[in-house]
Amino acid sequence: MSTLQEQLQSLKNKQNNYDKEHKTFNEQLELLKSRGLIISNDEYALTKLQHINYYRLSAYFLPFQYPKKSKYKNQFLPNTTFEDIIKLYYFDTELRKIIFEAIESIEIYFRTTIAYYHAKEYGSYGYLEQDTFRVSEEFFYKILGYLQEEKNRSEEAFIEHFKKEYNTTDLPIWTVVEVISFGTLSKMYTILKTKEQKIVIEKLTGINNDVFKNWLHALSVVRNICAHHSRLWNKTLGVSFEVPKKITCFKAIKNPICSLKTKEELDNPLNNKVFFALSVIEYLLSCIGEDEVGFKEKIKQLLHKYPQTDKKAMGFVDDWEELEMWSL
Repeated sequence: MSTLQEQLQSLKNKQNNYDKEHKTFNEQLELLKSRGLIISNDEYALTKLQHINYYRLSAYFLPFQYPKKSKYKNQFLPNTTFEDIIKLYYFDTELRKIIFEAIESIEIYFRTTIAYYHAKEYGSYGYLEQDTFRVSEEFFYKILGYLQEEKNRSEEAFIEHFKKEYNTTDLPIWTVVEVISFGTLSKMYTILKTKEQKIVIEKLTGINNDVFKNWLHALSVVRNICAHHSRLWNKTLGVSFEVPKKITCFKAIKNPICSLKTKEELDNPLNNKVFFALSVIEYLLSCIGEDEVGFKEKIKQLLHKYPQTDKKAMGFVDDWEELEMWSL
């Protein structure tokens, strides 16, 4: 390293306040023990630390530790075992897989529906014309840019087929919707003309355009959390789900009267929690006729498998299984 590079690196190091050093797996194990975590099998714990990044696993420590502002910061609560943390980690892993699979069914349905009705109204390449959408010129070309970028990134064989067979890089809309992200699909829905939006969601009883726009966006956020294997189970989502006015059970989830005991609960409605997302997913699957995926049964079985999981932290309300969408 040259002298100049060394000086620049030294400057960066002075600006960086992060001072934690690398720890071996054995050192990580000893650190957990020093913080009061009960580890009955060192070999098992070491194997898990070797398979799961300590930083990733640390997200699951928090429910088992004293509050960050406590004088016992980083210390584990009495009787907390390493197995408690691993069980929570695997619960979250299985939860994400179930959600990801379910959202995939919803996503494919709306990819198909949007492409079908847009092509029916405007033809295979109508999406390349601004007047087929309800949008400003600036936003239209922004969306078109997203489509082009994602099409170029895709390695799907049918794209090469179109280039060779038809001597064009433009794809018909039913092909385009197969290569764009869920987030871009959500943006495409927002610029459809109102009449077309209503046709796309005609099976969704009690849901209007504005609610569905929000739901698509919020579900794309949940999907990305699942796709990147991030913690989900007790997360406060970055986007709150809109509460449809005509569906009573969603109102009951947002502000459950039976559990409103403190001002904090009143100030924190539950439509940005996982249970609300689960309820939206189950409702959509039911409306579009994808009940056979057995989503709610899988969720119930998962909770039965991990009974120690704190459902309140996920936004579950009292008597949630009696809600219309969750009852058998």
